[in-house]
Amino acid sequence: MRKVSAYVLTKNEERHIKDCINSIKWTDEIVIIDDFSIDNTMEIAKKLGCKVVQNQFEYFGKQRNFALTQCSYEWVICLDADERITLELRKEIEHELKNSPKYDAYVAPRKSKFINKWISHSGWYPDYRHPVFFNKKKVKYKDQMVHEGIEYKGKKMYFTGDILHYPYNNIKHFIKKSDFYTGLRAEEMFQKGKKFRILNLIINPFVMFVKMYIIKKGFLDGLTGFILAMLYSSFYTLMKYVKLWELQNK
Repeated sequence: MRKVSAYVLTKNEERHIKDCINSIKWTDEIVIIDDFSIDNTMEIAKKLGCKVVQNQFEYFGKQRNFALTQCSYEWVICLDADERITLELRKEIEHELKNSPKYDAYVAPRKSKFINKWISHSGWYPDYRHPVFFNKKKVKYKDQMVHEGIEYKGKKMYFTGDILHYPYNNIKHFIKKSDFYTGLRAEEMFQKGKKFRILNLIINPFVMFVKMYIIKKGFLDGLTGFILAMLYSSFYTLMKYVKLWELQNK
């Protein structure tokens, strides 16, 4: 069987890191790339046998490409601290490792829980993000601040086993994370020369709500789906453009 590294980006993730690591302890190496956490993240990771490397976070694309340089093996599993590999997905990955992977990148559906409910619609499931398993010699991350994509020339395969995702502990945590991500997104738009328009504050939030709640069938997720669509439209999307306006008027 081919050997595989797993890497996780962390910043004050003591709440999640143990369960995350336990879901990938079957790998040959776990690398924690830590942005100088001030909680017990590093201590927990070291106690569980992980290789811990501290590196100052600038933006996601750069941090992920740095992570790849710290992985010892050609095949890599990428996981965030608030994610878990399910048993079904583990079996699919191990099957590929035993039989020599035929593709360069593999993606898996990500199933996310929002407060009290696993979200099945709203554009959240299936959420095929960047690959969960790939050949690091064939793949690299785009140099983007947030929502970083990948660059590769080979073939991609879809797994059926889920990644379990616990993105928000509560509404306060949603607001805190949204503040961080909207700041990065606004900075990226600003650097690319995108101009703020007053209609961004009117049309874009409305479009986001319609997309999540109607087009992506968020109404089937009940009241939680409605709250999720409202938060993403009235807070995340709106704040992103307000911050772009701020940058252009400093």
